[in-house]
Amino acid sequence: MSETPRILVTGGAGFIGSHLVKELIARDYRVTVLDDLSTGSLDNIREPLDSGRAELVRGSINDVDQLARCCRDVRYVFHLAAISRVPQSIADPVTTHEVNINGTLKVLLAARDGGVAKFIYASSSSVYGENPELPQHEDMVPQPVSPYAVSKLVGEHYANVFRSIYG
Repeated sequence: MSETPRILVTGGAGFIGSHLVKELIARDYRVTVLDDLSTGSLDNIREPLDSGRAELVRGSINDVDQLARCCRDVRYVFHLAAISRVPQSIADPVTTHEVNINGTLKVLLAARDGGVAKFIYASSSSVYGENPELPQHEDMVPQPVSPYAVSKLVGEHYANVFRSIYG
C-alpha cells in the first residue's frame, strides 16, 4: 500500500458523499469516488478532483469488475451509493433492490476480496419508520415502511454479517 492511505467513497459525488470526500482530503487521504452521477454532480466534487487528491470513477456499484479495480490498494471503503428517494423506491422497488441491496453486497464482496481494512456503511433513519421517539437511536427496533428503508436495513444486516464472518 502507498504511504498516503487511499479511500474509496461510493456515491461520493452526492451531497453527503461530497462533503465526506472534502473532509477526507483535508485529513490527508487520497480518495477514489465511485459514482454513476445519477443523483450526484461533478460540481459537488470539482475542487477535490482539481486538487489531484481525488479521482472519479464513473460507474455502477453493480459492476463487479470495476469494484474490484476500485478496491485495490484501498484501506477504507465508505459506502454511500444508493437510490435514496422513498417515492422512487415505492414506484420502482426492483431497481431499488438491485442497487441498494445487490449493489451493497457486491461492494462488501469487493472490499473483502481486496483486503480492505474497514468498511463503513451509511444507513438511514428511515429504517426506524414512523416512530415518533426523538432522537432516534440505534437501539430502537427497526420498522421500515418503504422499499428504501427495507433496503437500508438489509445493508446494515449484510455489513454486520460480513464483520462477523470476515472481520
